[in-house]
Amino acid sequence: MIRHIVMFRLREFENETMKQEALLLLKNRLEELPQKISLIRRCEVGIDVRKIEASYDIVLTMDFDNLTDLDMYTNHPDHQAFIKFNKDYSVAKVCIDYEI
Repeated sequence: MIRHIVMFRLREFENETMKQEALLLLKNRLEELPQKISLIRRCEVGIDVRKIEASYDIVLTMDFDNLTDLDMYTNHPDHQAFIKFNKDYSVAKVCIDYEI
């Protein structure tokens, strides 16, 4: 199996309430992906609670059967739609994929 982890740092918002609303919106959109993309074996989304300088704001963890399925997910229209949607919110991201 392949574990896919992506962390996002959000842009600046006028206040913390607006940022939390954006985080919940992103979390909900990410959590909808398994219902749309059957290749996803497991999905977990978390919002950072420490808020230290080194922290990212939200993390996505997904498992796939193999690299081929991960590649198919990457190009899936629903994933591409999320990427487009997320451009209004995220200013940085990091990713790692590894075998489990």
